[in-house]
Amino acid sequence: MTPPAIDSKNKPLYSSRRMNKIVNRIILIFSILSLLSLLYSCDGDGQSASIESEKMFSLRYGSFEDETKLYYVKDGADFASEIYMRDGLFYISDSNSKKVMSFSSYGDLLAVFFNTDTNPVPSFIQLSEIKASEEGSPSEKATQRATPFPFRNPEKIVVDSRKYLYVSDYVSEDRYEKDADGTQFLRQIVLRFAEDGSFIDYIGQQGSGGMPFPYIKNLFTTASNELVVVCADNNGLTAFWYSADGFLLYKIPVEYKMLPVPETLYSQDVISSLSVLVPDSHSHKLYLLIDYSKVDYDESSKVQFGITYSQTMLYPLDIETGAYEHPQVIPSYEETINNELSRQVYSVPYSFLGVTESGWFFFTVAENDGCSLLMVNPEDQKILTRRLPMDLSDTSYYSMSLSDNGIISALFSGEKEVSVTWWRTDRLINTMNPGS
Repeated sequence: MTPPAIDSKNKPLYSSRRMNKIVNRIILIFSILSLLSLLYSCDGDGQSASIESEKMFSLRYGSFEDETKLYYVKDGADFASEIYMRDGLFYISDSNSKKVMSFSSYGDLLAVFFNTDTNPVPSFIQLSEIKASEEGSPSEKATQRATPFPFRNPEKIVVDSRKYLYVSDYVSEDRYEKDADGTQFLRQIVLRFAEDGSFIDYIGQQGSGGMPFPYIKNLFTTASNELVVVCADNNGLTAFWYSADGFLLYKIPVEYKMLPVPETLYSQDVISSLSVLVPDSHSHKLYLLIDYSKVDYDESSKVQFGITYSQTMLYPLDIETGAYEHPQVIPSYEETINNELSRQVYSVPYSFLGVTESGWFFFTVAENDGCSLLMVNPEDQKILTRRLPMDLSDTSYYSMSLSDNGIISALFSGEKEVSVTWWRTDRLINTMNPGS
């Protein structure tokens, strides 16, 4: 198999796919340690302990500057709303209203970036101020700020340590382009706003002012305020890595058909699945969470009759050397289904939520009454499992994100309001890393 190629500095990418016996033993040892650690992170009855949520504030449904149109999601419209928290400030995108809002931890509106065609003028400024200012120029009153901007469909958001706000959006149809194969439209960009709310520029594939991206799956920033844009196309995922000034540093395509496979699965018919690329905060490294499933065949007829999930591996990819580092086994979630006649246990892979600056990896899987959380620190060989209880009985939509310091935030669209909640998972990992 050929590894992915990096389009940067003419550096080849070398694959470290073949793991020798020593590496396999290391993986086996760590798997045993992982299972023991899982036992120690549970309650006495064998169930994972819960981390209670804390409701921060709520938003009303409506069109005013501090309200949201999340209720339209019930109509089946193409809709996205994201939440991101940094330093106690919450940022929420609302693609139905074509705006992005910033709130304090008490729910006070601090800033709003809004399309004037789909939003009324915020109550704390005058219409004359909006007409007098250019798009992308903020107007301020006391502790609140409003920036008019012609959003089309703002979706993904992230904020760096400078308080720069990054928002994924779409270009107009006349600016759509096609990829090299002519099979997919390129129509998304990343808008960049400064701490004072003013529009800086937009980031495209080549950097500031570049051509549009394919579909943007995720936005990340690093401890050095570098932006990472992860995109998906028909062939796989691509990470575009930019300097703090918006210059392209690396373009890293990872094709689905070229994913690494553990040596233990070489001789089997295996399906590999990659859903996300996540960058490291401190080094030029990407993490690939890959699920492996075995194809099942009838022994007599040799006809395929099913697919069985096998295992999940976390592969670090050093994008400067182009080498895959030693992979990490990620335990699966065990789901038990009971009926009158039998009890069956199924292994379910976790989804990758993100990685903290201190090196903790967070994974989640949905449960009937909430979420199961898996936290892994490969360097210290620590694994914790916890439950995140959620009342989803009247929830039509929800979104979650992980902060750099390890706090999980979420917004829930209920029947009467949208609630913003967090789980102080940072306190848990801080007790495990007292010196951090």
